[in-house]
Amino acid sequence: MIKPVKKKKVANIKYARAGEYRRVIEEIVSKGKCPFCPDNFRYHKNPTIRRNGGWLITKSGWPYENSRHHLIIISKRHVEDLAELTIEDLTAIKELADWAVRRFGIKGGALAIRFGDTDYTGATVCHLHFHLIAPQKSKTVNFPVG
Repeated sequence: MIKPVKKKKVANIKYARAGEYRRVIEEIVSKGKCPFCPDNFRYHKNPTIRRNGGWLITKSGWPYENSRHHLIIISKRHVEDLAELTIEDLTAIKELADWAVRRFGIKGGALAIRFGDTDYTGATVCHLHFHLIAPQKSKTVNFPVG
C-alpha cells in the first residue's frame, strides 16, 4: 500500500487571531504556500524597510495590542528551526534590529522568536521570523508562546 504524501504545514490556523488576520491565514493554509518565502510574499501589507544579507525587516501587518512599534525580521530563505541559523544570519538579524532601534528611537522592547513545531510554539506562520516589539510606555504587549 502506498502512503499518501503528507502536505507540509506552512501556517497554523489554530493560533490566528480573529478577523482579517485569521482570514488571511486560512487562505495561506488552503494554498499551501509559505507566506514569507519571496515567491509568496504578497500577503504582507507593508513594504520592506531594509535588507541585510539574507534577511529583511518590515512593519507588522497585524501589530500586537499596546505595541508602539512592531517590526518583523524575516529570512529570505525558508527556515523553520533555530538550528538552521548561521553566524551570518545572527549578525544580519542583530544589525537589522540595531538599525531599527536607532531609526525608530526605540527606548525598550523585546526581540522574540518562535521556532519549530507551531503546535508547541503558538505561532501562525512556520517560516522563521523575529518580532521586534516596542510597547507603548507603561503598557503590556502579550506575545503568546505555546
